[in-house]
Amino acid sequence: MENDQTGLFEENFEKTRTYLKEAKQLCSGIFWFLSDSYELSDYRFLKFDVPCDPYGNPLDLPSVRLNSKKGNSYNHKKIWEEEVKNNNEYRPYNRKDYNYYPRGRVVISHYKADIWINQNLNEPRFIDVIKQEFGLFIQNIHEININIDGSDHYKCFLDWK
Repeated sequence: MENDQTGLFEENFEKTRTYLKEAKQLCSGIFWFLSDSYELSDYRFLKFDVPCDPYGNPLDLPSVRLNSKKGNSYNHKKIWEEEVKNNNEYRPYNRKDYNYYPRGRVVISHYKADIWINQNLNEPRFIDVIKQEFGLFIQNIHEININIDGSDHYKCFLDWK
């Protein structure tokens, strides 16, 4: 019995160590799931993030200029035009307009994360990627709200079919 407990402890310890090693810095910012498939099965995740504290205060100045109205994050259209559209790194996706692909935003404030997404991204497989990529873990944040935005603001090619 004691050996079983030791083995279980070691297994859990290794899982925790792997999890912490993979954990990312808490960030706010914008993202896209780039895919031309209606199932989004072959997507490329593209993000522009701002490392921040749990109150949403930026920790470092990012390499890409912040261009949102408040000046503390990014604007999808401006980032697409300034950083993605003419960048060979993002081919072939950058040949489309910024609003073609499903997109969203992560906002951090007072230990709370608000994830704003296109309705087609409301699946665990996409939510999990967003949480991982923006460092939304229990040690960083206490509450995560998923906000499905069906307005024209987040519409994409999946909504036009």
